[in-house]
Amino acid sequence: MNEYLSSASTGNPSFSDCEWRSFNVLHVTANTIGAGVCIFYFYHFEPTGGLHTLYDAFAFPVIVTISLIVIGMWYQYRWKKSLMEYIHILRKGQNAPLELQKKAQRRILNLPYISAGFTLLMWGLASLLMTLVRLLAHPKGEVFSESMKHAVRVFGGTILAGLVTSAVILFTMETLCRKIRPYFFPDGSMVKTPDAYQLKLRARMLITFFLTSILPLGLMALISYNKGRLMVFMDPQEALKSMLNLTIFLVVIGISASVVLSRQFALSIVDPIKDIEKAMTRVEGGDLTASVLVRSNDELGAMAENFNKMVDVLRERSRIQQSLNMAMEVQQNLLPKSLPQIRGIDMAGACSYCDETGGDYFDIFVPDLSSPDRFSVVVGDVSDHGVPSALVMTTARALLRMRSSMSGSVAQVVSDVNRQLSRDVEDSGQFMTLFYGQLDRAALQLRWVNAGHDPAILFETYTGQFQELKGKGMALGVFDDAGYVQSERDVLPGQILIIGTDGIWEMHNPEGEMFGKDRLKDIIKRHADSSAAEIVHSIMSGLEQFRYPLKKEDDVTLVVIKIIHDQAGCAEQKI
Repeated sequence: MNEYLSSASTGNPSFSDCEWRSFNVLHVTANTIGAGVCIFYFYHFEPTGGLHTLYDAFAFPVIVTISLIVIGMWYQYRWKKSLMEYIHILRKGQNAPLELQKKAQRRILNLPYISAGFTLLMWGLASLLMTLVRLLAHPKGEVFSESMKHAVRVFGGTILAGLVTSAVILFTMETLCRKIRPYFFPDGSMVKTPDAYQLKLRARMLITFFLTSILPLGLMALISYNKGRLMVFMDPQEALKSMLNLTIFLVVIGISASVVLSRQFALSIVDPIKDIEKAMTRVEGGDLTASVLVRSNDELGAMAENFNKMVDVLRERSRIQQSLNMAMEVQQNLLPKSLPQIRGIDMAGACSYCDETGGDYFDIFVPDLSSPDRFSVVVGDVSDHGVPSALVMTTARALLRMRSSMSGSVAQVVSDVNRQLSRDVEDSGQFMTLFYGQLDRAALQLRWVNAGHDPAILFETYTGQFQELKGKGMALGVFDDAGYVQSERDVLPGQILIIGTDGIWEMHNPEGEMFGKDRLKDIIKRHADSSAAEIVHSIMSGLEQFRYPLKKEDDVTLVVIKIIHDQAGCAEQKI
């Protein structure tokens, strides 16, 4: 598309001179050939007689032809004046008025139809004029009925020649206009141009079929019948010779017209499809800058416009996908890559999102470096999932880390975080469930607050019993003055703490069953002697096998903490 604009701005005359010149050459050539064929036919095969009394048998039709061509070119020049004015403004590097632009766009779409229609009108006038002359200049002694027969033949032959000539101009002009229309439609929006004529592919096909098949066959049948009748009144050999010559003439003219019309019809379909095919190949190869020049306002033009819109959507989707991938990378970096080393603690965690980003998260950190045996564990679940939830999750993480580094109980930490988060998500309808706990390994004590979250699970390996660490508290972000109550209990070596989000037990399999907490507890029991990382891996693998081949419906987050006997110098644990 830019090739046309650049040619205008640099003063390249290829468009304004050569293209318009080709239009005029087409108009003159097509009408001259049509008139020549018509004159040749009447002079050699249908001598009408009488024309020599007015002028010469050749002179009068030639004068009529030249006159009508000049009139047609004058009319088209005036009709194309706004097009030239629009082009002249663009060539000067100026912006054309909007009204002139719309007028030029409408006229460049209508140019083939106006040219063909005016050509047919001129041929119609020529047919009437030649018919009138034949009636007025009939030979002496010719009866009126015979004069009428000759006049009708003159009219029919001339109008048929004009019909074919107009069709050639229509299709050829359409092909020429397709090359320059992108100049007038830099944005490619051509199909819905108001007051623009449209020739659908079906109508174009029917016109081509009629002119290349039905019309020649009909003429052959009619002329053969007329020549057959003449054989009764004239020498059979002369009649057969005349019929043979006429047949050869009609075959040559018919084939020539058929080749021109069929070629132009094929070009109007094949070329746009080739353009779309090339662009599709580029898109298939990952080139989302590919586009198709829209050259017509028919079905193929609509296809090209829709293709360009599709590529725009794909390009925007690719941009969004890149942004989401970047957001996913940022969010993944917010999850702990390594866990703090705590004597007598084996812990691991995992977080899996159903989209590129999500609202689940977990965090394990030491809020006070002077107390290395005391650490905080957080598991949160923001309502819904995706980018909005990820933003809330990021905010909550920052608030929790900052507030945990200050003095205060677990309940005070959660209350302060809720107060600030409620202001941030006000009127958004979002909220966040949270389990926030502090485990003191030296004192073997766990304090926690449950803010609307599912209870954590405590498994005693020595008894095989499960306990739920419940707590009363509103989800974060609902009311800024919500109160939270701290719960606490002692923990012992041999116990396993499991904290997760509802994406675990609410996961569905193809049969519609939920994973549930019983399956979760069964996996914990079977792998209780394994490391925390192995337990996490077993649970996540079990979830994948359970839901396959379904996609994840919700984010899944899991933290496993095993209280074991003191082991000095344990290495930093990786997730």
